[in-house]
Amino acid sequence: MAALSAKRITKSRGLTRKVRYLMANGVTVYTGGMVCLNSSGLAIPAAAAADNRAVVGICVASVTSADATTWCEVLEGEFLMDAQTLAQDDCFKIVYADDDATVDDAQATNAPVAGRLIEFVSASSGWVRIGPQILVA
Repeated sequence: MAALSAKRITKSRGLTRKVRYLMANGVTVYTGGMVCLNSSGLAIPAAAAADNRAVVGICVASVTSADATTWCEVLEGEFLMDAQTLAQDDCFKIVYADDDATVDDAQATNAPVAGRLIEFVSASSGWVRIGPQILVA
């Protein structure tokens, strides 16, 4: 799979909660893409990098940061995500962000936690709960 280069529709279900984060300078996050925080606590597109923290949500509206005062709004909740190699026995396990559009059951080098797989749909998609509450067992 590949990182987003334009907005996309990411289906959600159930309750969602909107929160916002300051963005890192010079990055673009796309509507429907996963957003994570870097080691400075600033929002960036989810990607496997050594200093990236867990995914915090799905981007509400595409935005490019111009300075240190740009905010990114994200939704926490359950989202239908593209995947690499999910299986039924991955349900309720942690999944990882390969990029801002794709999750996987196996953690690639430096891939941040994306969320918890709530429902297996197929090897290439599943419902993932995204937000800080997923880190609680």
